[in-house]
Amino acid sequence: MNDLASADPNIQTAMLEVISDGVSGGLLVYDKNDLIVFASQQLVTLLPVPKNFLAPGTRLRDFLGAVYDSGGRFAADVSGPRRILGREDWIADRIATLWKERADTIEKRGTDRWLNFTKRRLSSGYGVCVIKDVSDHKKREEQWRADMERVQITEEVLDNLPYAITVRDSRMVFVAANKLAANFLDLPTEAILGRKGSDVYPPEVDERLDRINRQILELGEPAQLRELITRPDGSQVVSLAHKFRIGKPGRYYIVSAMVDITNLVEIDEDGSEVTPRISAGSLNRSKLTHRERPVPVAPQSDVSGRKVLLVSADQQIQSDASRVFRGLQVDSSTVSSLEEMTLFVQLAGEAGISIDLVVVDAALDDRYVELARRNHIRTCTLDCRSAKKDLAALVSKSLTETVDIPVAEAGADDDWQITSGAETDANAIDILVAEDNEVNQIVFSQILEGFGYRYAIATDGEQAVKLWQERSPKLILMDVTLPKLTGFEASARIRAMETVDNTIPIIGVLAQAFDRDRDDCFASGMNDVILKPISPEALEAVFNTYIGKLPRQAYA
Repeated sequence: MNDLASADPNIQTAMLEVISDGVSGGLLVYDKNDLIVFASQQLVTLLPVPKNFLAPGTRLRDFLGAVYDSGGRFAADVSGPRRILGREDWIADRIATLWKERADTIEKRGTDRWLNFTKRRLSSGYGVCVIKDVSDHKKREEQWRADMERVQITEEVLDNLPYAITVRDSRMVFVAANKLAANFLDLPTEAILGRKGSDVYPPEVDERLDRINRQILELGEPAQLRELITRPDGSQVVSLAHKFRIGKPGRYYIVSAMVDITNLVEIDEDGSEVTPRISAGSLNRSKLTHRERPVPVAPQSDVSGRKVLLVSADQQIQSDASRVFRGLQVDSSTVSSLEEMTLFVQLAGEAGISIDLVVVDAALDDRYVELARRNHIRTCTLDCRSAKKDLAALVSKSLTETVDIPVAEAGADDDWQITSGAETDANAIDILVAEDNEVNQIVFSQILEGFGYRYAIATDGEQAVKLWQERSPKLILMDVTLPKLTGFEASARIRAMETVDNTIPIIGVLAQAFDRDRDDCFASGMNDVILKPISPEALEAVFNTYIGKLPRQAYA
């Protein structure tokens, strides 16, 4: 380098251009008098400076002034505080860094470009500055940081969900499990992540679940099933699991959302059979009909064997009622929440078991009585102050009274839908929910009943269109993955059939926040979208936006 100034200019330039290519960047060489000795042609693409300012002998001050005037000044070193400098101060600051023995900075230019400046002052007095475009590296770094932040947020969301959640990749390896799932399986999270089902479940359970998971992975059709899980300590739990596929082709994942229903069922000795927690000694399997007819009852003195469900979260009431039920020799079970009651009634229906009476704690709201009414089960209300004294008489009277209960007719299952609330003469409702998953139906029902809306639930796209025509809802919550007609198809069909005067808000319900799904929702005529899992706050915001004040607010 000492002989650099005296070397043949052509040889000098050729040699430095080779060095510049070798470092894949722009090369600037300057002497102790702050004059440019060499500036590679790559600098023109890296810095907005006219080419004539790269000529040997140009003062660094003039070169830097041209960079500043051309808009190439840098607002800040990304690793330091933001500084806004005038022209002369900026030039002086740059020259000072060029005189440092060693300096490395990364400076951002515009919104998506980063340049790395590596500066060295040699003992001979010459200075060298290598300038590289490191935008791709910085973008990858920012993307990695954003991905890590998303992963952290996702983990926090999963850990705060009210369901046990596990996620498996296409190799059937667990890649995510929230805290509830770890508690549910009675395993630490690290004993689940990175493992296969065979490391978590017994062989026979893993074989069955593996077959179901691979079918979901291949076809993309969600599934709902009850799983009997044996924990490492030998105890058994039963979950109601909803399984569905997410992701893109080549990167699919299986998500399992599990609800613990162990306290609602009974498991036989060998663990092969799961039944609702009502004995099957004398099952009432009579078919239900839509016609209203008197329900046959037992004589006043004999209520033994009848099936009674107690709904109360009060431990004392549960204890007192249990003794009374044993004295009456009725077959009884207890649930403590609306979700447990809904699941219990569903399981009993699947087993063909008819519940004769639901006893509801008077401290609970009307939703429990309404749920029993919708499922054609007689009810009575129990005051906690008279649980011991009056319960026996109350149960006997309720079981032996002849009452008319509207029930469903055999063979009419295809026309059945869940409804709630007092209906007008025109059979109108406030909200139509199109949702085929039973767990999500429960969630929608609880929220809508809490708000006081009249509603109906359609289990497929064709039924959604039919109920829209028959029930005149004010708003539709449309799941997009429905059988028969998808939510997109059902929405498009409604839009094609409605008139200008009776347009209805349709809100798409998505399991994942994919842009293509959102686009498809709007393309099919939907007004807005919300994401699962559904929350009361999200629905309340939608209702306030599209149909105004909630029913319960109207009377506040």
